[in-house]
Amino acid sequence: MDLTADVNIKDMGSDGEGIGTLPSGKTVFVPGALPGEVCRIEIINEKAKFCEGKLKEILTASPDRTGMYEDTPPGAGLAHLSYEAQLRYKEQKVRSCLQRLGRQEEGLLTKIVKPTFPSEKVWNYRNHMQYKIRDNEICLTASSSDELIPAGDSPLEYMVFNNIRETLKEVFGHAPTTLFCGLVLRGSERTKQVLIEFVSDSPAPHETVLRDVTQYLDATDLRKRLTDTCPYEIKGILLRISSTSVSKRVRSGKRFTIAGEDFYEEELCGCNFRIKAGAFFQVNIPQAEHLYRFAAEDLKNEKVIWDVYCGTGSIGLSVTSGEQTLIGIESVQEAVNSAKTNASLSGRDDAKFICRPAERMDLNKDDLPRPDAVIVDPPRKGMDPKFVKTLLDLSPKKISYVSCDPATMARDIRTLTEGGYRLSSVQPVDMFPNTPHVETVCLLSKLS
Repeated sequence: MDLTADVNIKDMGSDGEGIGTLPSGKTVFVPGALPGEVCRIEIINEKAKFCEGKLKEILTASPDRTGMYEDTPPGAGLAHLSYEAQLRYKEQKVRSCLQRLGRQEEGLLTKIVKPTFPSEKVWNYRNHMQYKIRDNEICLTASSSDELIPAGDSPLEYMVFNNIRETLKEVFGHAPTTLFCGLVLRGSERTKQVLIEFVSDSPAPHETVLRDVTQYLDATDLRKRLTDTCPYEIKGILLRISSTSVSKRVRSGKRFTIAGEDFYEEELCGCNFRIKAGAFFQVNIPQAEHLYRFAAEDLKNEKVIWDVYCGTGSIGLSVTSGEQTLIGIESVQEAVNSAKTNASLSGRDDAKFICRPAERMDLNKDDLPRPDAVIVDPPRKGMDPKFVKTLLDLSPKKISYVSCDPATMARDIRTLTEGGYRLSSVQPVDMFPNTPHVETVCLLSKLS
């Protein structure tokens, strides 16, 4: 069987891979190939209904190509595509999901789906990076494979992170250690603060791991070296022990504060936030402000607003004013505690935050004012079906749906539109330039 073929690439998939058709009629997915290209590929994995191919040679290149996929930096899986084409791709990705999975009419989507809002910065925008440490080398996963490669000058992250990694690289070079399996860096360009979290997967007792790490930091004078070389304030140094495969995968475990605080501070939409290690927060702050601005414009005339899956309160506090009643609902107690702190820091002690899974809301028992509007920003898997039913029972005039996954968003929107809502506007926002990911804010209005 001939494992090579010349293929016309017609489309792009949800992960940015090229999509073509083999002479046999079977669909083939080719990472790195772009629509409009003729590519020579090698078939590396054949399934019953589709194939996976490896790009071997570009016979006819797209005018939107900026480089070779193999040369893209770690995590920047769309860097070989021009930025203008990235924005078009993301708009089409959202539109396609809403039409195929959300069952929304093409004519309606033509009217209400807006062009993707571009990011002013397409590099060095990430305020949160996760690295793996292997053989004293700080690594990222390659864009074109699952291979770990040295992080080098990663162009997506804040530039200050490279400064911190260079110091760590020097220390690890002089004092090799097996104590760490990972590193998490978070920070703010506005407050000039960073939070450093080392990760250990040691099965030893926590007290032993903490003792060994503390001794290593003292012996290498690492804390002082980081403080002396970092241009930002190091707000805190932490250790996370994730000794099981599950805790490593979901980035949980036991956290210890070795120095300073367990949070850094951020400014967003005129509000002040304390971001704890492990808490979710948007990675691109200027774009998050635009995302929230679109949501705020939709909800400015509503009096009572619920912010469900509210996390640390960033959306609700950013899009509402003191003249509106804000109620946040979140299942993680630590996030709720942070939301209350953030409300106080921003002068919004009137906001109320409740720790409860959204799917366990009981409208007959919960003594809460009925919302005029509900903001939902669910995890990637979308809203829990039980909460969707509750939301339909609540019947707010407006629903603002914020999503990082167009597919699960489209599924939920289909249920909501079948339950008496109309999709009124769709605004994709490029929160993640040079990657296939897109953030979206949708407005749904109650049919009279």
